[in-house]
Parts: sequence; structure tokens; C-alpha cells
Amino acid sequence: MKRISKKFKEDQDTGFSAKASIQGGRLLNANGSFNVIRKGLPFVSRLNFFHELIMMKWSKFIFVVLAFYTAMNMFFGVLYYLVGVEYLNGSAGNSELDKFLESFFFSTQTFATVGYGRINPIGIITNIIASLEALMGVMSLAVVTSLLYSRFSRAQAKMVYSKNMLIAPYQNITALMFRIANVGKDQLIECEIQFMVSFVVNENGSSSRKFLPLKLERSKVASIPSSWTIVHPLDEESPLLNFSQDDLAEAEAEFLFMFKAFDDTYSQTIHTRSSYAYNDIIWGAKFLPMFHPSEDGNSTVIEFDKINLHESAELPLRLQKASSE
Repeated sequence: MKRISKKFKEDQDTGFSAKASIQGGRLLNANGSFNVIRKGLPFVSRLNFFHELIMMKWSKFIFVVLAFYTAMNMFFGVLYYLVGVEYLNGSAGNSELDKFLESFFFSTQTFATVGYGRINPIGIITNIIASLEALMGVMSLAVVTSLLYSRFSRAQAKMVYSKNMLIAPYQNITALMFRIANVGKDQLIECEIQFMVSFVVNENGSSSRKFLPLKLERSKVASIPSSWTIVHPLDEESPLLNFSQDDLAEAEAEFLFMFKAFDDTYSQTIHTRSSYAYNDIIWGAKFLPMFHPSEDGNSTVIEFDKINLHESAELPLRLQKASSE
């Protein structure tokens, strides 16, 4: 592997282990989650329903709430039916199906503490069941309300990233580039990004992982109204200078970035992260614009589906030679 000059100071505060032999695959998945499988914990310790309900997609969340609501009412409806619909004063069901439906819909009224009044429980057992169900309904409503508030009030970084990184011409040299954009309607201000590369190197017969910060053309911007192309110049201050595709592959290079900004809608700082592997790099390409003036010329149109749009670009001979070696 190509040696890295000692003048480039390592970042030893990343939170990742420097022992490559105890890690497998990427450090970060493309969605920003840590590539870690958690084992050795008791089953109960692995459960975190609140976190799962907060983080899951809205469609899945609504399905879970409806499934829980239906299951609870089915359970209590069966109890009322087994005790006997004669203990539900006002029930008008004749067939067994009608009796069960009366029990089920009485359960929905009790669970939601609505109580229309046509049917009311009589007898100690039926009243005990109704009381327990009403308590369960009030507690469930409180939980769902807190979940809805947490989901609506949680600021999220709705960012998209280019699928690939590019080695592109840049100010008479070359640069490593990728592109990000804010797809949310929230205004992000005071935006900042950290960028680093992870190498696996062999030292004294053992593999270790090195983390080197990569200097950016611009690491902070006031806002992201359209897109932001992150640029790491491949100059004398870059540890990647003269690295070829084979060099990056041999070093199992992974490029990690962390983005943070202030969301002025929620008045919260939001974070997001992701990574690119060495085989996500396209050599000799440049990004094409993903925004243009509107037809009336009064606005700017951003086309997010073009965030990875690029075309071939000729690289300096120096880098072409290094890439082919």
C-alpha cells in the first residue's frame, strides 16, 4: 500500500476502534446508521418500543397504532361475548355474529371513553372488564398522544446525497467531490460538515485503521438554499494526493462525513451522517447543474433527482498516470 506521510495528523477521537481485525465491512451504512450488530444482551434489554415507534416511517406507525387498537378491542370484545351479551343492557343482537359485533363496538366505545349510552354494562364481572378497558384506553391515548407529539416535534435532517463521489478537475488540479441537498422545506442555517477518510494499514504484521481529516474547500456555509458540492482539493495538503484506484482499494478506504445545521423551524440543531466506500468513486467526471431558472425567470427550480447527474471530464495527465499505475 502507498505510505501516508507522517505530516498528516490522525484523528483519534472518532469513536471507532483503530483495530481493523475486530471490525467487518463499512463503518457507516449509506443511511448513516452504524454498521453494528448488537448481541449478548438479554431479550428485554434489546427492546426499545418508544425509540422504534419514534423512528419508524409514518405508514408503519399508523399501521401499528391501528393494529393495536383493533387487537385490544377484539380482546375485550371477546371477553364481553364470553361473559354474555345479556350483561350488556340495550344490546339488540339476535344472531351470534350480531352479538359479537355488539360486544366489539361496545368495546370501542369503552376503550375511547365515548359511551354513547345505548348499551351499558350490568353485573359485577362486566363492569370490572369495562373499568379495566376504560383505564387501558386512557393510558393508550396518553401514550399515542406523546408519540405523536414526539414525532411532530422532532427535527429531522431531510438531506439527500449524491450516489457517487467524483474525482473531478478543480482549479488546475483535481478534487474529490460529492453533493448534498436539503429536500425539506425547513431552512437550514449555520451548516457545517466534517470529512475524513479511513484507511486499513498493515503495521508490524497486524492491521490497524487510521482516520485522517480531509481539508475542505469550504467546511461551513451560511445556508443551503439549493445544493452544496463538498470539495476536497487533491493538493499538497491532502493525504490522498497521487493515490490511485488500486491504492484506495488496497487500503479499504471509506470516506465518512458528518453534517450539522440549525433548523430555524424547530429551533434545533440537526445532525446527519453517511459514508462512501472506495468503489463509490467515479474517476474523471464532474457534476452537472441540478437547478435552473424558472420559466418566468423569477425563481430557481431545483431538480433533486439530478443530484447524482454527472458527465465525463478529462483529468490532468499527472493523475491519469497515477490512476493507471
